[in-house]
Amino acid sequence: MQTLNFKPFSKNEFIEELRKTFPQYKIQTSFGALQVRTSGFTLTGNVKLNTVPEIGNVSTETALNSAMLYLIFCFPVGLYMYMKKEKIKKFENEVIEGIKKILQEN
Repeated sequence: MQTLNFKPFSKNEFIEELRKTFPQYKIQTSFGALQVRTSGFTLTGNVKLNTVPEIGNVSTETALNSAMLYLIFCFPVGLYMYMKKEKIKKFENEVIEGIKKILQEN
């Protein structure tokens, strides 16, 4: 989980810029959640974005944030996530760099 602070921004413009910055990924906005996904439902290709546009706050969540819970209750899934840790962090860092590019230009 990483938290970023910027000046206040418009959530709708932010979503549109995300779509332009990451045309290869799916930007999902259903059920109040903002997510950047590689495709379909995968544990390694999903970054959830929690935004508070009024104060300019963006935080990220990945499956690694719940890895210990998965490890305890569902060992195979937790083990899989632990093995794919570098892939998950790389994807999260790619999304963060895109967010910085979008919000620092505005």
